[in-house]
Amino acid sequence: MSGVPLSPAFALTRTPVQLARHVSEALGREVYVKRDDQTHPVYGGNKARKLAMLLAEARARGATDLVLVGAAGSNHVLATTVHGRALGFAVTAFVVPRPHSPEAEESLRAAAALGCQLVPTRGEWTAVPRLAHELLRLRLRGRRPWFIPPGGSSSMGAMGYVRAVEELSWQHANGELPWPDVMVCVLGSGGMLAGLAAGVRAVGLPCRVVGVGVWSAWAANRMVLTWMARRTLALTHEPGPHAPPELEVDLGQLGAGYGHPTEAALEAQALFARDGVVLDMTYTAKAAAGMMALARADPRPRRFLFWHSLSSAPLEPLLGSGELPEPQVLALLR
Repeated sequence: MSGVPLSPAFALTRTPVQLARHVSEALGREVYVKRDDQTHPVYGGNKARKLAMLLAEARARGATDLVLVGAAGSNHVLATTVHGRALGFAVTAFVVPRPHSPEAEESLRAAAALGCQLVPTRGEWTAVPRLAHELLRLRLRGRRPWFIPPGGSSSMGAMGYVRAVEELSWQHANGELPWPDVMVCVLGSGGMLAGLAAGVRAVGLPCRVVGVGVWSAWAANRMVLTWMARRTLALTHEPGPHAPPELEVDLGQLGAGYGHPTEAALEAQALFARDGVVLDMTYTAKAAAGMMALARADPRPRRFLFWHSLSSAPLEPLLGSGELPEPQVLALLR
């Protein structure tokens, strides 16, 4: 495409902001939550914001198939399946192992029930050549495959979070919340963090933007993330000069690795639940733990905004009575 952002491929819901009273009292800081768990009634979360842009690009290119790599039972695989299938795309996901959880198994079953072709692989590096082979195979069959980047993270996908900051700025202007001093989000593949940093620059309202790593250190390279944020900001075509986007990376909450619980995450999960915010141990509880650690370490009276990025839409309607994953796919949930 020309670099001009497209109209979203599907409608998103403007998500509310709530003051987390119990969290605020526990930390002695004002803490707000941007409820991006509610971006879409069928399947929301941060993936929906990114996919709204990515699938618009795929549709404009005349794509017939979406091909991706993701962890078994990941939000990325399920969200791409939900929204891709609704737009008429065939979806093939090369899935890699991850620790077992009931949520991951349910997500994997829902993706299978919705018609995603799930292909088991031993890891990211073995998935890459198999994915390339699949793209070639589909082209030789006369199909038009479109690669969805890991986690939906690219400059186009990150544009979804520039739009999210614009939405937040509108809510601020309408008195729904004071502008935060610090925004905190989960850092997996990085598109959300890059988009928030670019969005803060685009709206011209200063704010620290911090991503809490939940995946691996190599995926949280600050130079690469800043490069993505710069490319995303360039897509906005906002008039006037902009300072380069700034973002921060916190790797202090990773613990034993992706999907493994930590004491700090369990504390965050219990505390946020008192404000009606349900966190998961793989992504959002670790990000919330990072926000709590930042608040406790900063003696200044900062105002924090936590971006809640896990879909809260129930999965039961998606399970239906369709195909179940093959045993070798379920075996990836170790």
